[in-house]
Amino acid sequence: MKRRDFITKGTAGALAMGTAGCSSFKRYNFEPEYAEMTWGMQRLRKPNTGSMPMGEIGTTGIKVSKFCFGSHMTIEAVPFERFRQKLIRDAYSCGINFFDVYDEGQDAYQYEPMGRHLAPMINDVVISIVHRPYNGRTSEEEMERVLRLFGRDYIDLVRGRGTVNSPVWDTLFRFKEKGHIRAIGMSTHEHEGILPYIEKLPLDYLLFPYNFYGNKAMANDQPDDFDPLIKKLREKGMGVLIMKAFSGDYLATPFNKIALQIAGRDGPRFAPAALRYILNSGINADSIYTGMYTYEHLKQNLTAFYNTGMSDEERNHLTKWRGIAINHAEAWLPDHYN
Repeated sequence: MKRRDFITKGTAGALAMGTAGCSSFKRYNFEPEYAEMTWGMQRLRKPNTGSMPMGEIGTTGIKVSKFCFGSHMTIEAVPFERFRQKLIRDAYSCGINFFDVYDEGQDAYQYEPMGRHLAPMINDVVISIVHRPYNGRTSEEEMERVLRLFGRDYIDLVRGRGTVNSPVWDTLFRFKEKGHIRAIGMSTHEHEGILPYIEKLPLDYLLFPYNFYGNKAMANDQPDDFDPLIKKLREKGMGVLIMKAFSGDYLATPFNKIALQIAGRDGPRFAPAALRYILNSGINADSIYTGMYTYEHLKQNLTAFYNTGMSDEERNHLTKWRGIAINHAEAWLPDHYN
């Protein structure tokens, strides 16, 4: 199913009804609601109906939940480690076995605590990381460090960075040959230029944006531009992994506010509707990466995966939300995105 068939393009009416109500959404200074991390420590229960859908990453044989817990964390959240640990372990108890960990910057602060948070189920989870050596470490030293911090002799998914001829790839493939990496892939925000990587490197998967609002990885903002790429990935046996399900952190909160303004608290919620859009889009992603900081985030996300069916009401509201956002997203984004 093509995206233009899934959500109609008729947004003129939505623009007319929504822009006045969104006049207060100027530049949004993204900051997770860390206050929630100090309460709500009760155990999160599985939804009463449905079950967590599972998938295989390409032809790797790696079985994962369709919901990947994106463990990206800002430094402001570091003091809330007890909350974070419980959130992660409760997510696992609800059927999530796939965790993406993104360590970034000279003062890295995610791999070590995540290794401890996942320790009780370390042999039952699938770990995804991005390979980014810091503090003068070589690629070999960085991989050895990651293996040590997670307490395993292998990492399931490692996505590399660099030009197609970068020696980083040679290092990663050597580690894979030795059994220390199960699958190697890469992420991209750009459609243009990705084919040389796919043709030259024996990659196992690709991680890219796909969402109801506007796929930033698509050339010329045409909804069908990714169809040939996804087809090629499948032909090569590569995994299809989705990120930016809510168009990224800077837009997720404004989108959620729009949804509450238009639909009200008894209407469709933004996060489940946005995730169901991807789940029903026809691309059949192996898994969807979503970042989250609070129990409310996790509960809303779980709702979509345990009950993947999408209502006409959700489709209609997504069309309205998208129409409003087209006129306002630029004002919500920081300068480096614009």
